[in-house]
Amino acid sequence: MTAQGAEATGATSASRLAGMISAACDGRLTAEEILASDTSLSALGVTSLALLRLIDAVEDEFDVVLDLGGGAPYLDSFPLLVAHVDAGTS
Repeated sequence: MTAQGAEATGATSASRLAGMISAACDGRLTAEEILASDTSLSALGVTSLALLRLIDAVEDEFDVVLDLGGGAPYLDSFPLLVAHVDAGTS
């Protein structure tokens, strides 16, 4: 895959993931707010219940495993979550 193709995939994943986070939070956060934020998901107000909903949705949608072991830092950082999903789908 070319660098441009990889960039497009990452942008698509980021947009889709932001929408999934918004849905998991019952719309309390918009996808645009998530994409524009440079703070952690927990600081944005993503609850533990929303994270569990998000994990289920991401695993179903992208066919990747989001393991909660080891602290799972990618579950608190949107850029790390995008990178983790992109790595799991490439």
